[in-house]
Amino acid sequence: ECGRYGLNSPLLSARGLVGVPKSANRQACNANTRFTTTKPPWIALIERGNCSFAEKIQLAARRGAAAAVIYNTQDKGNRTLVMMHLGAESIVAIMIDNLKGMEILHRIESGLRVTMVIEVGKKHGPWMNQYSIFFISMLLVIVTAATVGYFGFYSAWRFRIARAQSENQRQLKGQVKKAVEQLQLRTLKQGDKETDPDGDCCAVCLELYKPNEVVRILSCDHLFHKNCIDPWLLEHRTCPMCKCGIAKVFVVEVHVEEGAESVQATASSGITNISVVDEEDNSETASSGYASVEGADESVLEEHAPTENDNTRLVNNESQASTVNVLPHVDNPSFEADET
Repeated sequence: ECGRYGLNSPLLSARGLVGVPKSANRQACNANTRFTTTKPPWIALIERGNCSFAEKIQLAARRGAAAAVIYNTQDKGNRTLVMMHLGAESIVAIMIDNLKGMEILHRIESGLRVTMVIEVGKKHGPWMNQYSIFFISMLLVIVTAATVGYFGFYSAWRFRIARAQSENQRQLKGQVKKAVEQLQLRTLKQGDKETDPDGDCCAVCLELYKPNEVVRILSCDHLFHKNCIDPWLLEHRTCPMCKCGIAKVFVVEVHVEEGAESVQATASSGITNISVVDEEDNSETASSGYASVEGADESVLEEHAPTENDNTRLVNNESQASTVNVLPHVDNPSFEADET
């Protein structure tokens, strides 16, 4: 956009060569003013000033111009305005700024043929109406609420994570403290190899061991001053020399001991159950056999007298039964009572 239509100008397009007044005065206020070109279609380029807009436009119309373009004077700056030209509504009339008008004038004065095209532009309304303001305001509110909600949720999540980590660290520190208390303590005596001036020193404080000092022996067989290694283990949980995890070793040992106790208890209970069942089964078999023999007829007994093979099987069965019933003194507390 480089010009404005006059208030009384028809809103039409125009095209043609540009002609300027032949006189030194480019304002075209004289009725006898001639232009550099009059071959239609052409457009008159006139400077503002000394007469009304209507007089300039009417002169261009009488000379046969399809449109009149009036550029502002230099002292008025590069602004444009809407012209009022009552009585000169026959041709298109627009106004352009001084800079654009002087540029076209210099090209024509240098001998160039300049063709101008005037087209109707779109009407520009306010770039922002009330609906746009409402929409943008609501969008800002939604974005702000979402941002605040996100940061609130993120802060709460971070606080919960930090609290859980703090609780885990506290529990772990308690476990490590218990593990450290389970480690062996020893009081050095005169003549121990650790008190030798050429011996090793404490890796924490870098001082030699002295008699009557209390040292703690770790699970990796490294020893240190008790007052030096205890704070170290609570903070680092590893041996300063070999990086062995003190808490892990303690937990593994506890699990192994508990597993061994559970296996031993299961085995002893299984032996007891087996012995009781065998005794009950044997007693029932003996009593039932005794009843059947006592109530049988003598003739039947004679007919079924045992042979040598039957006697052999009977001896084997008795030996097997005695083998099953005899148990060690530990598993059968009534063994000594029966024996006495």
